[in-house]
Amino acid sequence: MGAIANMDRRCSFQVPQTTKTSGGAPQKTFTHSFFTWCSRELVGDGTETYANERLISPYRYKYRTHYRSDIDETMRISDDGELYNILAVNSNGLFLDILAEKISQ
Repeated sequence: MGAIANMDRRCSFQVPQTTKTSGGAPQKTFTHSFFTWCSRELVGDGTETYANERLISPYRYKYRTHYRSDIDETMRISDDGELYNILAVNSNGLFLDILAEKISQ
C-alpha cells in the first residue's frame, strides 16, 4: 500500500463545531472541511463485542493520503456514506497514515 494509484477513495474530512440546541445546550456537530484522495486497508479482525448492552463492531482502517499538516485526531472522515473517528495520525514523509474507527450508530 502507498502507491498513488491505490488512492482511489475520495474522502471528506470534517471538523468539529459547537452549536446550541433549541434549548440552549451545547451540541457538537461536524462540518465538511476538504476532500482528499486516500487508500484504505482493514486493520485488525473487527471482532464484535457487547458493551453496555450494545453490540460494538470496532472496524478499524488505515487510511493513507498525501501529507497535510491540518489533519488531526479532532476530525472525522466521511467515506462512501460511512463515518470514521480519527484515532491517530502518523507522518512517514510524503504521506500520512491515519488510523480510523468506524462509527456505529
